Amino acid sequence: MLEEGRISDRQAVYLIITSILPTSILFLPHMIYKGARQDAWLSVILITFFGLAAGEVIGRLARRFPAQTIVEYSRELVGPYLGGAIGLLYAGFFLYINSFVVRELAEMLTTNFYEETPIVVFVIATVFVVVYIVRHGLEVLGRVNDIVLPLILAMLGALVLFIIPTLKAQNFFPVLENGVAPVVRGGFPAAVFFAETFVMLMLTPYLARPDETRPVIAKAVLFLGGLQFLVILAVIGVTGELTANFLFPVLDLARLIRPSLFLTNVDPLILMPWILGGTVKITVFHYCATLAAAQLFRLRNYGVVAVINGIILGVLSLILWEDVVELAEQIARVIPPYFLFIQVGIPLVLLVIAVIGRKGRQENAGQ
Repeated sequence: MLEEGRISDRQAVYLIITSILPTSILFLPHMIYKGARQDAWLSVILITFFGLAAGEVIGRLARRFPAQTIVEYSRELVGPYLGGAIGLLYAGFFLYINSFVVRELAEMLTTNFYEETPIVVFVIATVFVVVYIVRHGLEVLGRVNDIVLPLILAMLGALVLFIIPTLKAQNFFPVLENGVAPVVRGGFPAAVFFAETFVMLMLTPYLARPDETRPVIAKAVLFLGGLQFLVILAVIGVTGELTANFLFPVLDLARLIRPSLFLTNVDPLILMPWILGGTVKITVFHYCATLAAAQLFRLRNYGVVAVINGIILGVLSLILWEDVVELAEQIARVIPPYFLFIQVGIPLVLLVIAVIGRKGRQENAGQ
C-alpha cells in the first residue's frame, strides 16, 4: 500500500468539513441567492439532504471495498481497461477541480487585498506548501487540520455573533413567493460542493476504521449544512437583495460589521479561514490526485508524482480562466452536471454493478 499512515474517524470528519467549507462560504451565498433569492436558506436544507444521499453511495462502496480506493476496485468491477480509464478520469478530475480552488483562493486575495501583487505569486506559494505537506503523508495532513479547523470555526462563530444585532427579519419574506422551482434552481450549482465528500473514494482505506465511512460522511455533511444555514441567514439577514450583487458576500458582510468604536476592521475573521481552510482543502485534493495517479501507474511511492502534479496544478490554475468573473460563472452555470456525474453518478453505477454482481465484501454490505 502506498500510504502507511492512518487517520481517525474524527480526523476524517474534520478533513471532509475543511474540504468543503472554505469555498462553500466563498461562493455559495452569492450562487444560491441568485437562484433562490430570499428562499436561499431552503436551498441549503435541500442540498444537505442531497449531500447525505451522495454520502450513502460512497459509504456503501466503502463497506464493500474497505481496503481499496475507487482506482483499484473499478478495475475489479468493470475490467482492467474501463477500470483504468475510470482511474485516469479521477486522477485528472482531482487535479482539475483543485485548479478551481487554487484560482479561487488567489483571486480572493488579489481582488480584495493585494491588487498590485501578481496572481502567480499566490499560486506558486500555495502549490509549494501543498506539495510539501502531501509528501509528508496523510497523517501529517490530519494533524495540521486538527489545528486549522477549530481556528476557522472560532473565527466564523465570532463573525456570526457580531452580525446578530443587525439582522432584518423582513429580508426572509415572503417565503416560497415563486414556488419550489427557485429553491431547486438555487441549490443545483451548490450541490457540487456538498458532493465533494467524494474525496472519501480515495481516503477510505486509510481510515483507522474504514467501515465507519458512512457515519463519518453523514456527520460532516450535517455539520456543514448547519453551518452553511447560519452563514446564509447571516448574509441575507444583513445584506438582503444586495447579496446578488456581491461576488464574495461573506467578505462584504465582514466589512459592514462594526462591533465597537475601537474594533472597526474584522476582515481577518473571514480572510484567515479562507487562507487556512483553502490551503488544507487544496492539500486534500492534491493528495487524492497524487494517490490516484500513483495507483494508476502502480508506483511504489508518490513523492515524485506530488511534485509533477503540483506543477500541472499551478499551470492549470493560471491558464484556464481570464478572471474571477469567468471563474464564478463557470462554477454556477457550466460545471454542475459534469462534476456531479463524476462525483456521484459514476460511484452510483459502480455500486449497482457491485450489488448485482455480488462483488466486494458481502457481509453487512447493505447495512
